[in-house]
Amino acid sequence: MKELNTPRELARFKQRFLGFVLLAALITLIAGCHAGSSRGTASEGTPNPPSASGPAAAVQTTVYHGKGLVKSINSQRPSIEVDHEDIPGLMPAMTMEFYVKDKTLLQGLKADERIEFTIENGVGGLKITEIKKI
Repeated sequence: MKELNTPRELARFKQRFLGFVLLAALITLIAGCHAGSSRGTASEGTPNPPSASGPAAAVQTTVYHGKGLVKSINSQRPSIEVDHEDIPGLMPAMTMEFYVKDKTLLQGLKADERIEFTIENGVGGLKITEIKKI
């Protein structure tokens, strides 16, 4: 191996070494994510959504179901803030604001009401498409 005689050579070596380390970490992360997504099922037995590639991946919509407590409603956005339980295959329990597909879904809802909802993850991001009081 060549000796690093100048500060500039040492700096260039450190930069390249760091680049290789970051590349190796990225490859390991991607391989781990890919291996984790091929396990077949998510928590509570909900199947993982099928993987799409190419143009189909750009327009793929995945549907999930959740339950939660209405915290607030904003009919101008239109959106709803929900303190929801785990949404299997999508996210853990948390309080979050979601856009709704149609503001008529918000009619008759009030804070502190329990709901079941259907949420789609598609081209426009997460959007609630159905709400039912429980």
